[in-house]
Amino acid sequence: MDRSLREGTCFFLVGICGAGMSSLATLLQDMGMKVRGSDAVRDGPVADRLLLRGIPVMSEEAAAGELSRDEIVVYSSAIRRDNVVMMAALSRGADVLHRAELLAEIAADYFLMAVAGTHGKTTTSGMIGYVLAKQGFSPTMYVGGHILGGDIEFPVQRNQRRSIDGRPIMVMETDESDGSFLRFHPDVAVLTNIDRDHLGAYGDSMDNLVNAFGQFARQCSEREGLVIGFGDEEASARITRQAPRHIVYGEKTSDDVQLIYDSMSNSARVLAPNVNVAFHMTHGDEKSYLNAVAAALACERAGVPVIEGLHELETFPGMERRMQVLATYHGATVLTDHADHPTEIRATMQAVSVRYPGRPVTLILQPHRYSRVRTCLEDYGAAVRGASRVILLDIFPAGETIEHPEEWNARLRECLQNNVGRALSPRLAPEKLLENLRTSISNDDVFLFMGPGDVNRLASRFCALLKSDNAVESELVSPHGETRGQENQE
Repeated sequence: MDRSLREGTCFFLVGICGAGMSSLATLLQDMGMKVRGSDAVRDGPVADRLLLRGIPVMSEEAAAGELSRDEIVVYSSAIRRDNVVMMAALSRGADVLHRAELLAEIAADYFLMAVAGTHGKTTTSGMIGYVLAKQGFSPTMYVGGHILGGDIEFPVQRNQRRSIDGRPIMVMETDESDGSFLRFHPDVAVLTNIDRDHLGAYGDSMDNLVNAFGQFARQCSEREGLVIGFGDEEASARITRQAPRHIVYGEKTSDDVQLIYDSMSNSARVLAPNVNVAFHMTHGDEKSYLNAVAAALACERAGVPVIEGLHELETFPGMERRMQVLATYHGATVLTDHADHPTEIRATMQAVSVRYPGRPVTLILQPHRYSRVRTCLEDYGAAVRGASRVILLDIFPAGETIEHPEEWNARLRECLQNNVGRALSPRLAPEKLLENLRTSISNDDVFLFMGPGDVNRLASRFCALLKSDNAVESELVSPHGETRGQENQE
């Protein structure tokens, strides 16, 4: 093992409150490392969780002044080189590592179960870890999200079987947005889907993106590993079937493992050789059922029968920011969801209609990244159909810069207007928006705050407003200025 992973080594994480970096911080601490970090946003549940674990979260300005040369500085692709902490680290000659480089070094000694795909990675990874823990394993987790229920999501049950093939187990959510998932050679690779996203990292070529996923699968096969892939999409099905050891899952009869989903009862049946089982998730929807099948198949490689894995997932509590209920108020429900890509937005809207049938839905949408809006502009309008009211916030840049951002906000608003017409609300300042929502609330309303950016802060302010009836002073920062977080791993 490299000296950087010796117990007691000091790590400094830039953008530590981001989804992926906060997960890395807890992972390093569990390995016996000394960890601290900085972020532009130092309040909220992620920072609170880190502080409770004794991991300091500093402002960027303070960090730039206090950074030690003995610390290994870790950054992600979301961090710009002109970040004040990065510049301080480089000027002082500190060791600087990309997050993926460090993770690859850590993962080398593990039996690695790695999840890749445009959508569903976080939930599927969380499900795999959840099942393994419930079945008596102690998996090391690197997931860009948190299972609902705080830090009790991995209850200790039965005997702790800590290894597969003599190696400890790691469950990892990989990141295709910058190509860093190709640093990993998993023993089990789960491919949830491939969609048009992050094409800027692949020369604006969908073929290059698909080829990268193909390489990821081949790196698993080179270890004689198992590739589990979604069969209802041409690219992922083809890549999966090319692997010597593979399982294809989906809703087609041609898939090795078939999910039959009933939207009326929000339940399913899973069919496979020697498997024909009814499946009902307490917090399920169609996409969650598909993720659960993939997770159960991955856990089968650890010796957990598929039926047992599915049984454990019937009570899976879900992931934070994935159709998470923030509050209920006189019959109204406030939800928050991470969806950023039109495919995810559409799937979440469908799931909301199943869980809350017949109820009017107000969608407060904060699009994420100018590059994504540019690639998928024409798909947003159809994705939000079904909402009774759509409130469109400005695009959250997530570190991206672009000339004339107001033009892209206007183009997106026009696209939605053409699809949903009068359901699209006029643009309002955040404080006016919250007051408008509060005064127009009805008993059966569903309010869905959507996006990986800082829209969740607006949701929290709305929940507080409902409870207090106080005047609103929104903390949502204009995305044309400095972004509120350094990283939003997807």
